[in-house]
Amino acid sequence: MISKRIQKLIYLTIDNMLQNSTSEIKLRELIKKHNQKIHFMPKKYRVFGGLLQSLNIQFGNFIEQLMTSIIADDSRYEIIDFYSGKKNNVFELSEQNDILIDSYISMCQINDNIDLNLEFKKLQKDIIVNRNGKSHIFKHDIDLLFKNKSNGIIYYLEMKYNDDHDTGKFIDINRKFIKTYAYLVKELDIKNLNQLVPILFYFTNKKMKGNIYIPESSNIYRGKRFFEEFLDIKYDELDNFLLNFSESEEIIKKFDNLYNGIMDF
Repeated sequence: MISKRIQKLIYLTIDNMLQNSTSEIKLRELIKKHNQKIHFMPKKYRVFGGLLQSLNIQFGNFIEQLMTSIIADDSRYEIIDFYSGKKNNVFELSEQNDILIDSYISMCQINDNIDLNLEFKKLQKDIIVNRNGKSHIFKHDIDLLFKNKSNGIIYYLEMKYNDDHDTGKFIDINRKFIKTYAYLVKELDIKNLNQLVPILFYFTNKKMKGNIYIPESSNIYRGKRFFEEFLDIKYDELDNFLLNFSESEEIIKKFDNLYNGIMDF
C-alpha cells in the first residue's frame, strides 16, 4: 500500500485540477457558450457534461502534475520551476540544429539498419556543438525539468500516459522530444552529454511498438523502470492505487459536489 503522504499528493493534484477547471470564470464562459446554442438537452446538464469532458481530456495533465509532485517530494531532486510545466517558454534553436534534427528523423525513417544508440548519441553531440549560431525563436512547453542535487545532472522528461499514439502523432512526439532537448541545450549552455539527460517517459509499462528514433535502453523509460531507478515509491503499489481510487468515497463526493454546484449555479 502506498504511503499516506503519496495518497495526499494524489488528492491534492485532483483538487488543483478541479479548482482550475471549475472556477467561476470558466463556468460563466461555459454557460454563455451554451446560452447561444439550440439543443434538446437542458443547459445545466450540457455544462456539467462539458466539464467532465474537459477533465477527461486533461488526464494527461493529471499524470504530469502527479509525477512533478512525486519528484518534488523526493529530497534528492529539485524541480526547475522556471521552465517546468510552462506552456510559453521562449527558446532558441540554431538553424544548423534544426536541419540536423530533421535529417536525423528522415534517416531513421528510411534506414532499418542503423545503430540507434550510436546515432542518437552522435546527434546529441552534434546538437551541443552547434547550439550557437544563427537561430530561430520558438515558444515551447516543457513537461518537467529537474536536477539531481548530489551530482548536478539535469533531467528533461517528456511525459505521456501510454504508448498508444498513431503513426502521425508518434513521429511528432519524437521530433518534439529531440527539438526540446536542443532548445534546452542552447538555453542551459550544455557542453557535454552528461549535463542534460532527455527522457521520453510513459507512465504505463505498455510498449506498442519499437521506437525507431529514440534508443529504448538509454532515453525511454516506462513506468516501473523509472520508479525503480529514480524513486523510492513502488510503481506497482501506485498503479494499483490509481486503478481503484476513482471509486473511493472521497473522489465520488468531490464529483457529487461538482454536480450539485452546477445544478445550483
